[in-house]
Amino acid sequence: MTRYALLSDVGIERSNNEDSAAIDLELGLFIVADGMGGHAAGEVASRVAVEATMSALRARPRPRRLRDEGEAMLQALHDANAAVVREADERGTLGMGTTLSAVFVRRRSAVIAHVGDSRVYSIQKRGLSQLTADHTLVQAMVEQGVLTAEQAVGHPDKHVLTQAIGTLGRLEPQVLQMRIPARGRLLLCTDGLHDALTPLEIGELARQADLDEAARSLVAAANAKGGHDNVTVLLVEP
Repeated sequence: MTRYALLSDVGIERSNNEDSAAIDLELGLFIVADGMGGHAAGEVASRVAVEATMSALRARPRPRRLRDEGEAMLQALHDANAAVVREADERGTLGMGTTLSAVFVRRRSAVIAHVGDSRVYSIQKRGLSQLTADHTLVQAMVEQGVLTAEQAVGHPDKHVLTQAIGTLGRLEPQVLQMRIPARGRLLLCTDGLHDALTPLEIGELARQADLDEAARSLVAAANAKGGHDNVTVLLVEP
């Protein structure tokens, strides 16, 4: 039986929560999204994207192979993109967008589909590994050798997204498969967590035996660092 803990907090400085999350244990599906900060109706964009992703995956026949699950999740993210674009058009709202990270878990296998700079981590006894790649201008500059990883941490453009759900540009979600190690778990989170805490801090707190306590500790630690953004954490343990 897959166990999980989900906690979302508005933070210290924000007045509304633009993060959204959803869980479907029957499907084995876990989703986190972060409405684009500074853009109109970010909280609407994240909610619409999560609901559209869930709806698309609930409606299709159950895939037999993990590869088929990856293809279904890829299509679901494209469906979510179209849904947010439609919502923005109906509202007459420009710039409505969101990140989205979705994980399908079957026993100890996982398929991940991802757009933006929310993240999925693998949490193991030996530490934390980032599984998703940030779709940001700064990350692209790091990959091109223009910036070092150290320079990227405090770069003023680190939140400029190169991909987001709800944009009219080309959408190329990251899709990957992995095997979850024994006694391992996954962490889905918005940038309110990984902006505030170091990888070492996240790994130490996320490895606490009790999932609910781990989630509370992660959110509390992010808020203790200033709580500058909404923060959502979703821990999953098969």
